[in-house]
Amino acid sequence: MKQWLTLTLMLASLPSFAQKLEKTLYSDHTKTPCPAVIAASPYGDVFVGVDQQGSLGKKINMGVIKRLRDTNNDGVADQVTDYVTIDNPRGIVSIGNKLIVLHCSQKDGKVYGQDITVFTDADNDGVADGPGKILVKGIGNPKFVQSRGADHCTNNIRLGVDGWLYISVGDFGFVDAEGADGKKLTFYGGGVARVRPNGHELEMFIHGTRNVYDVAIDPFMNVFARENTNDGVGWWVRFSHYIQSGEYGYPCLYKKFIEDMVPALGMYGGGSGTGALFLQEPSWPKEYNNKPLMADWGRSMIFIHDVKADGPSFTDQPKDFLKVSQVADLDVDASGRMYVAAWAGAGYKGNPQKGYVERYVPEGWEYKAFPNLTKASKAELLAFIDSESFTARIYAQQEILARKDQAYLSDLKQLAKSAKTLEARVAAVYTLAQLGESAAFSHLEELSQDKDLREHAIRLMGDRETFNQKADVKLIAQYLQDENPRVRIAASVALGRIGKQQVADQLLTLARPPQSQMKKEKNFTNYTSPKVTYKNSSVDIKVDLSQYSVLNLVVDSLGNNGGDHAAWVDPVIELKNGEKVDLTKVKWEKAKGGWGKTLVNKDCRGQELKNLKKESIKGIGTHAQSSIVYKLPKGAKYFTAKGMISLGAHKEASVKFIVSSEASKNSKSSKNTPTVCSTPNPSIIIPHMARQALVNLQAYEAVIKGLNSADKKQQSAALNTMKFMHDKLIVDALIERLSSADEELKIQIYSVLMRLQQKDVDWDGSTWWSTRPDPRGPYFEPTSWEQSKRIAEVLNKYLASHSGQKRQVIEAEVTKNRCNLDGKVQSTQDQKPKKAGDVKVGKSAIEDVVIYLSKHKGNKKKGKEIIKTVGCIACHNIAHGQVIKGPDLTKLGKMSKEALAESILKPGASIAKSWVTIQMNDGSSHLGTLVKKDSKQVVLHNIAGIATKLDATKIKKTEPGLNMMSLHLVDGLSLQQFADLIEYLKSMDSKK
Repeated sequence: MKQWLTLTLMLASLPSFAQKLEKTLYSDHTKTPCPAVIAASPYGDVFVGVDQQGSLGKKINMGVIKRLRDTNNDGVADQVTDYVTIDNPRGIVSIGNKLIVLHCSQKDGKVYGQDITVFTDADNDGVADGPGKILVKGIGNPKFVQSRGADHCTNNIRLGVDGWLYISVGDFGFVDAEGADGKKLTFYGGGVARVRPNGHELEMFIHGTRNVYDVAIDPFMNVFARENTNDGVGWWVRFSHYIQSGEYGYPCLYKKFIEDMVPALGMYGGGSGTGALFLQEPSWPKEYNNKPLMADWGRSMIFIHDVKADGPSFTDQPKDFLKVSQVADLDVDASGRMYVAAWAGAGYKGNPQKGYVERYVPEGWEYKAFPNLTKASKAELLAFIDSESFTARIYAQQEILARKDQAYLSDLKQLAKSAKTLEARVAAVYTLAQLGESAAFSHLEELSQDKDLREHAIRLMGDRETFNQKADVKLIAQYLQDENPRVRIAASVALGRIGKQQVADQLLTLARPPQSQMKKEKNFTNYTSPKVTYKNSSVDIKVDLSQYSVLNLVVDSLGNNGGDHAAWVDPVIELKNGEKVDLTKVKWEKAKGGWGKTLVNKDCRGQELKNLKKESIKGIGTHAQSSIVYKLPKGAKYFTAKGMISLGAHKEASVKFIVSSEASKNSKSSKNTPTVCSTPNPSIIIPHMARQALVNLQAYEAVIKGLNSADKKQQSAALNTMKFMHDKLIVDALIERLSSADEELKIQIYSVLMRLQQKDVDWDGSTWWSTRPDPRGPYFEPTSWEQSKRIAEVLNKYLASHSGQKRQVIEAEVTKNRCNLDGKVQSTQDQKPKKAGDVKVGKSAIEDVVIYLSKHKGNKKKGKEIIKTVGCIACHNIAHGQVIKGPDLTKLGKMSKEALAESILKPGASIAKSWVTIQMNDGSSHLGTLVKKDSKQVVLHNIAGIATKLDATKIKKTEPGLNMMSLHLVDGLSLQQFADLIEYLKSMDSKK
């Protein structure tokens, strides 16, 4: 009898997805426990990086790469070998008989930093032939990999059709990583780096991310990421389009200096972005194909991000695709088989009993073996370049490059002109450029005349700094004015990389920032209340509606992991004729809350709406982050209400009430209010890339010339660039220009001087900005430099020449830029940090909580008292023999501390597997603890312990139940108090 089961999935929640998929359990935990990363060869060899240390463990020799094969194509791996034993495998790329692996290294018997190593399996027995060759040494940060683990380390690698390996770098960063050619690179913070597959030409691609785990790269070299940025200060999980040389704003720009960063395409609340794949395989239906698929470990979901072209970038609409338990990674082979790795509850330090790999194919899919490329003829390889399969194209390209036969150049050039699809034509251009290297430039110049290929030909002229000096910069510069904005970006980036100063004046014409950026931000939030806290629990609101298009009532959580219970009390619209409209009696267009429901005269739990004094109140109860949108009646004049924190809030609650004149475009898919830093803004991208090119060129002469011109546009572009040029020549020019500038220009110059007064620290790898960094910016650790004192003198005179309100405005800008005008050493923190045990759970990432629990023992006697204060008794059994209500807390002793912590702090974890929502065929729904289940009857107990008996034959669907713990029931506890609670919970299980 077969030991596996084929399941046909119908994604009922997505009616637009009509095509069914077939799923098989490709390998269970006995073959692939704790699968952190996965890669498929074009032939279907599946390489799984098993990491039994997880993200926080630090033991050695707990990782291995497994090679799996399905020799009879029944969807189950039947041949498994240990390819190589290696610590913390984080990235895998298969090319021919070689495997390139990103992994942790060892030193003195301990985990050290991270390297990228290539292994060879020449005899194809599934085992590496011997020790690998290091391609990049030191691509991780030893200090924090050793002290903390691999949770914010360098994460994954992916091969682009341009032949680069793209390296996803967590915000540990790295210092003096060294490629095989001896080139070194230091990377402060998070972003994406890249290197050639031979370990040469290591360089930065983009900067300004938190903990990006992987990127999806499409056939046109668009790089996408669903970044793991849930730091709790308003950044959340975001989907971004990464454009070479771009600055993406974390953590220094996205709060207060948004005009200086490239915004994300969307923001989606909490989660943890992991593996990524751009799917383009002809055997897959259009519902899923030609789109980036992005895994989210925290959501246990793979999302399809439906991107649409928007000038130089895209807009995005995510859709649920596959529900996979703590999904880690995914990949596809050239036959169209998709492989998905599930962490499946293996915890933060790994668990040999958890984890698996699944295989997905479209229903009716038929296996077609992919031929051995090493035996393919030239014609066959060129035909694969012309294939509809992205996987076939990229691996055929690698085989052509391995042959090093220049005779292919003319064929590739012809294919670039005549291939069936634009993707294939572009693949031919990228293959030609890599094969020909410097000899390819004449071909690229000719191909740049083709509008469809121009962007890529220009990009390739500047792509390789080892030989891009052969590029014709005059030819490239003429395309700075091309009608296609993507061409203008390609030209800007290429010219910045080539490094020739004569093009700086032309780049400056593109570097002027759009004037509408800050106006757009103001339009969204027309009224924002002062901060409302548990102690100061309400605020009176009155807003003029005369300029409003719609009424959007937002409760801003201020980044506190979802904020808390709140209410709009007595919300009224007053009309010009004096009539008053009670909004509790009006149906809203749409409403979205951070947790629970948005209800009239009830709170988000469905209970009577009350203030903190337990008095009944009339209004709309919700839970931050939330948004309620109304159509406005004719003649709307004022909106009045009292914004209030309501009963059920924890004592750490703090929110702001926002009244906006427009609806959130992302309200259906986002748990956060849209912000400028997460809203597509194509107008900012070209000036940003031109600015980055000028900074890279150190084009001081050109920007000074622009500053001294009479052209306001040139002045604006110059000042926009000078903000990023810490050089004496720039400071000299700015101060000198003050003497002849008009009042408007003087204000702008002083603003730039404020930005230049400090710079970021020269980073040596000894610091990390933690899971919840200071987002004030513009530098994470402001530090004085050789011109700081001189600039301070100028700014102090500026301040002294003003008084009253004007001086207050200047002082506010000085504070915003964190200038140091008195020369004293300044701390980067507002106050001394608390002792670790005193830090609140609500202010800590779950990884930090787990680390604390691993180092500190709790007091079960204190925990027994704490459990009475956090409300557990209302929904859970906390003593043996009680009637079953919610999940039984007396049976948790065998769970690890980290598993208990995750269960309490994250909904849907192992503590609540029995907590379910059951939907019946008649449309009714029941929530409770599953006490009994057989073929005839299901018995649920609600939180009062009352039993409900259901006919099992009439059940439509059973799903995980609504999280009744409010996501932050224990947020007010200190880490030590939480440790005490965990210790008591573990002590209650008499069977342990």
